[in-house]
Amino acid sequence: MNEYTAIIPAAGKGVRLLPYTAHCPKTMLSVAGKPIIAHILQQVEACAIKRVVFIVGYQKEALTEYVRSHYPHLDVTFVEQPEPKGLGHAVYLAKNYVPGPCLIVLGDTIIDGDLRPLVQSGQNAVGVKEVEDPRRFGVVELSGGVIAGFEEKPECPKSHLALVGAYSFLSSAQLFGSLEKVIASGKKVKNEIQLTDALSQMLAEGTPIIPVPMKDWLDCGTPEILLQTNRLLLERQGHIPQKFLKENRITPPCWIDETAELSGCELGPYVSVAEGACLENCRLQNAIISGHSRLKNKTASDIIVDKYTS
Repeated sequence: MNEYTAIIPAAGKGVRLLPYTAHCPKTMLSVAGKPIIAHILQQVEACAIKRVVFIVGYQKEALTEYVRSHYPHLDVTFVEQPEPKGLGHAVYLAKNYVPGPCLIVLGDTIIDGDLRPLVQSGQNAVGVKEVEDPRRFGVVELSGGVIAGFEEKPECPKSHLALVGAYSFLSSAQLFGSLEKVIASGKKVKNEIQLTDALSQMLAEGTPIIPVPMKDWLDCGTPEILLQTNRLLLERQGHIPQKFLKENRITPPCWIDETAELSGCELGPYVSVAEGACLENCRLQNAIISGHSRLKNKTASDIIVDKYTS
C-alpha cells in the first residue's frame, strides 16, 4: 500500500485572534504549552505518516522555521497560497506533491479523537461529529449509514452531522481531479472554492465516502475559545516538572515546559507556559503564556501573552 501524505492547510490570517496573530499565523498560537500545529502533527505522526505538505501564506516564516527545527525527521514541503481562495483551492495546491493516498487535517483545529481509523478504514473517509447548530460547518447527509451528500454552511441543514476537519482519500489523484472540475466550473460559496463541492463531485461519480465519528474538535477561533481549549487540554494532559515546585506555587492542572524559567510565581489553575518563557513574581490563573514570552510582577487571569505583547 502506498504511504499516506498529510496535507495541512495553514495559510489563514486568523483575524479574530488579533493582536496575537499580528506576528504569526493562527496555527502557531500556543495552547496547552505548544503551538496548535504541534498538537496536529502529534496526531499525524500517530498515523505513521512521515510526509507532510503544508499550505502556507500569511506570516509563513514562523511556521516553516518551527516545523523545520522541531520536526527534522519529517519529509516536509511548504506550498504558498498567495491569496485566500478557500479550502478547496488550498488543498488543490498540494497536487504536485502528493503521489498516493492523503490525509487532510485543517491547520487551525485540534481534533479530539484518534485519526488512525480514517487512514486504516480502507475507504475514503471523513471525520464527523453531531452538533447542535450545523449552519456554521460543512454538513454530511446520510442515507442508510453511508454519505449521500455534502453541504457547506447551509441555512437549512439536512442533518446535524458536521465535518470536523479531517479527511482521508485512497486516491489523491481522484480528489484533485474532482477539485479541478469544481474550479473549472467557477462554483464558489462566499467567493471561495469549497472542498465539500469536490466531495459532492466524487459522490456524483459513484465514489463512496464513509463517515468516521470523532469525539469532538477544539476550535481555536477567538481568544476566549482559545483559553477554553487550553483548559480542556490541560485537564487531560497537565505537566508540571518537579524542579519548578521548589520556588513556585503551582495549582494543577497546568503545563510548564521544561525550558521555561520561573521564580517566585503562583500559577494555576489552568496556566500553560511554553518553551523558553520567563516568568518572575507572577500570579496567574487561566492563562496562556506563549513561547519565549517574558513577564514580571504580573497578577492577572484570563489572559494570553506572547513575546510581542508581553
